[in-house]
Amino acid sequence: MALSSLTFLIFLAGALLVYYLVPLRLRRYVLLAASAVFYLSYSPSAGLSLLATVGMTYGAGRWLGALHQKEQALLAGTPRENRPAVKKRGVRVRRRVLTAALFLNFLTLAVYKYLNWLLGATGLPFRPLELLVPLGLSFYIFQTAGYLIDVYRGKQAAERNFLRYLLFASYFPQMVQGPIHRYGELAPQLFAEHRLQAENLRDGIELMLWGMLKKVLIADTLAAPVAELYGNYAAYPGLIVFLGAALYCLQLYCDFSGGIDIVRGVSELFGIRLGENFRRPYFAQSIDDFWRRWHISLGEWMKDYLFYPLALSKWLPRLCKPLRKHLGKRVGKLLVPSVATVVVFLAVGVWQGPGLQNIAYGLWNGLLMSAAMLCAPLFKKREGRAMQVFRILRTCFLVTIGRFFSRAESLSAAWGMLRHCATHLLQALPRGVWTSFGLSAGGYITVLLAGLVLFCVSLQQERGVRVRTALAAKRPVVQFLVLVAALFLLLATVYLNTGYTAIAYVYENV
Repeated sequence: MALSSLTFLIFLAGALLVYYLVPLRLRRYVLLAASAVFYLSYSPSAGLSLLATVGMTYGAGRWLGALHQKEQALLAGTPRENRPAVKKRGVRVRRRVLTAALFLNFLTLAVYKYLNWLLGATGLPFRPLELLVPLGLSFYIFQTAGYLIDVYRGKQAAERNFLRYLLFASYFPQMVQGPIHRYGELAPQLFAEHRLQAENLRDGIELMLWGMLKKVLIADTLAAPVAELYGNYAAYPGLIVFLGAALYCLQLYCDFSGGIDIVRGVSELFGIRLGENFRRPYFAQSIDDFWRRWHISLGEWMKDYLFYPLALSKWLPRLCKPLRKHLGKRVGKLLVPSVATVVVFLAVGVWQGPGLQNIAYGLWNGLLMSAAMLCAPLFKKREGRAMQVFRILRTCFLVTIGRFFSRAESLSAAWGMLRHCATHLLQALPRGVWTSFGLSAGGYITVLLAGLVLFCVSLQQERGVRVRTALAAKRPVVQFLVLVAALFLLLATVYLNTGYTAIAYVYENV
């Protein structure tokens, strides 16, 4: 049941109708039932993985909560001089429970992502997991892991109601694309008694249409030429191959952010506001700025649950101490966060899937971030429009280099593409090159016009203009005409463009 399919729209209309017809106190159960139907429509067997994860993390959360309460009670009845020992013992027990729960949680992710690959690398014909990775596996693994860590830290009370916790972990709009939420952010909205409001319906429909336009008009249309250039790069000049990597950057952004917009729009129809996951990343003026704008919820998760625990741990500074003596005070001070940054991006590369190309992708970004951190004082930041444009283009260039690795089938293929770009930059164009990309004249026009609209809207947003707010301030007839025009473009692309093929989301099964 793809988010942009007619089947999903019918399902959504039915879910909305039931949601707003039943009494307020029952609406959370409608969301839970809709989530179950949506998830099982993809893969009934994968539902077992979801239930196992939810059941295990729910039990671990209850256990951690009980241990925390017991610890607090013991501290209240213990003399002041003995409290550090009591607290240390309590933390040690809770840490063991948390470690075991997180190990089991991420083991599920590792098995689905890596077991078949490992067996293939050993030459064994046995493949126990030929099924697709369960829908939204990474998102509910990360979300439930964050919940456990928050309960362990005492920032979140353990949820006692299993159905409420199940809804938090399986809320259907975010299962395909995310974003990843903290329990304290999402759960209160899921359990609130939302009433039907015209603004929610209007905002939700507008956001869904915007997401579908990005997904259908740009991402899906670019899929064919990107696949051709990555799969047959030796037949094209290096400049065109580099353009293919840049087009993949655009395709990936419109696929992922378009899916997130659809997800957020669907959620707003129910009165539930999901967090922003992209903030115009290709207007970033540095790599660290890019990663603050790209997949924001994953970045925040990695920062709070991996980067800070590493940077503030005892063992990492101890490990870096011998080097700090020889690197000077300033570099030595930045060494620990630099190493932690590289580890975080290595984790991102491992998360993307098996293959050395993903490790290289993580290392590329981690080393760039660390180098920028260490070398920042050497580069005086100059102001001015020209310098801003230069920094944006420089960042886009570095991001594009990384995409050679994240999209290639192997590390050798990525190196081959980069080498070809350098050695055959201005190679002669093959005859009929523009027809070999699988795009008709209408396809080229669609991408150019849609890309221009996306750039103009993004530029206005970057300047601080709230486009949706500005549209809401217009007369109803203007809003209606804009929505009709967007819907017409969408239908024209799908039904009148004979070359259009719906493409699955890149991060649908990660």
